[in-house]
Amino acid sequence: RRQRQMCIRDRYDTLDADEQESFAEAWTMIEPDALSLLSDKDSMAGRIEDAGLDPDTLPGCTLKNWQALQTVLDDCVPETNGEA
Repeated sequence: RRQRQMCIRDRYDTLDADEQESFAEAWTMIEPDALSLLSDKDSMAGRIEDAGLDPDTLPGCTLKNWQALQTVLDDCVPETNGEA
């Protein structure tokens, strides 16, 4: 787990300032929808289908794995921890 966290932080750190800003803006939109997708995929079925995907064939991600990713990104991305 620690190695994955370091890889995510390292990848974020390799982005230039504009890319980090763009990612931070996108993260504020991605985070709540991703959590909804994990906690209640049925409620997201319409949006998944609108994207041209079949909700029944999406690869799985556990809530525990999502929370690990979310924690790392929240630490990296200024908008999610109130620094922006």
